[in-house]
Amino acid sequence: MALSALISGLGVFLKLICGLAANKILSTQLGPAAFGAWGNVFSLATLYTTFSNGGISQGLIAKLSTPGQTDRARATWLWGGMLFVLGMPVLIAVWHAGFRELDIVSGAVWMTPLAALVLAALAGLALHVQATLLSQGRSRLNAMVVALSGLLTLACYWMFVQAGSVLSAVHALMAGFGATLAAWLLVAAATNTRWLGGLRPSREALGAARELAPYVAIALAPAVIGTASVIAVRETIAMQLGLDAAGLWQGMFRISDAVMAMAQAVVGFVLLPEVFRSESPHRTLRGRLPAYTLLVVAAGGLGLLILAFGSDRIVRLLYSEQFASIAPLLWIELLGDAIKSLAMPFVAFFIYQRNLRYSWALELVFSTSFVFATYILTGIAGLAGAAVAYTIANVFLLIIAFILFLGARDA
Repeated sequence: MALSALISGLGVFLKLICGLAANKILSTQLGPAAFGAWGNVFSLATLYTTFSNGGISQGLIAKLSTPGQTDRARATWLWGGMLFVLGMPVLIAVWHAGFRELDIVSGAVWMTPLAALVLAALAGLALHVQATLLSQGRSRLNAMVVALSGLLTLACYWMFVQAGSVLSAVHALMAGFGATLAAWLLVAAATNTRWLGGLRPSREALGAARELAPYVAIALAPAVIGTASVIAVRETIAMQLGLDAAGLWQGMFRISDAVMAMAQAVVGFVLLPEVFRSESPHRTLRGRLPAYTLLVVAAGGLGLLILAFGSDRIVRLLYSEQFASIAPLLWIELLGDAIKSLAMPFVAFFIYQRNLRYSWALELVFSTSFVFATYILTGIAGLAGAAVAYTIANVFLLIIAFILFLGARDA
């Protein structure tokens, strides 16, 4: 696991470097206030692209990873997943058309329903192809495509983003997802990976879609509740501390997103596919936890060491002097990231098991505590309170997720 985790981590790390470089372009071109508004647009885009295939990627990987599966059964699952890829983008675009008019989230007007449809369609198909590769244990190949997608997206931001224009950033995001999908399709063709079950869906495809449907409800928890909590935190900071402070928090949270993507790569691309290819996933995951915990502790320690000597340089490199005030707070955010990384295998385990009750409960625990702690602590300690609130919310998440996992059994 260690070598695959390292390769996957390096692939995601390169993508994250590209993402942070994109933040540099966006924050410099847009400025703190507009960068905060872009944060809301990006949160909505993340919600739509994550949910673009119904959020069933984990379920599709689990089904396709089942040992001894026939070609017919595999084709059925592929078409079951494709039905969501074809239908969800349309539903997302229709929903966004109405949501945009309500003007609840500042900045949502910059994303048109057509843009939401295109983003969701591109992302949904890319996630579908990625799931077929991961189900075959191709985590190293996946890492290369992930890294390439980061480079392609960075190039799109560099070419499209214009000074003060949030709309140009939306266009850059769309171009980046298009380039990423093209990369996945080329890799699938080069490796003869079958990602479509045939020209027409089989009669069993609807049955497969129904079996995958519980993952939709599970995916709604992080997609809707999680995104809503991030937007609520951002709006709370803007209300209490001003729009510039919301932009500063956006810069800090984007760094946190980058760190969490590293952990998610190890869990989603290496650990969980390996676990669910075994006969006893619960027992297998328990056996892998010590190595994973050691990996998180080592990475967290290295991160804290880097921040102790270079947090100011990191902020100046990633953003500008306007964001200098977040440098002393990064170690608190990193501590929260490390705690959340430890909770991530348990959270993902319940998603793979289609445990709707636990998945929603864990997301509610994190999101509710995050929003309320931010409201209270920001009023007391300013922007530092938001970083502390994030860490506290992840402590609650880890404790409850670990307790639930200890009482769980193989499905």
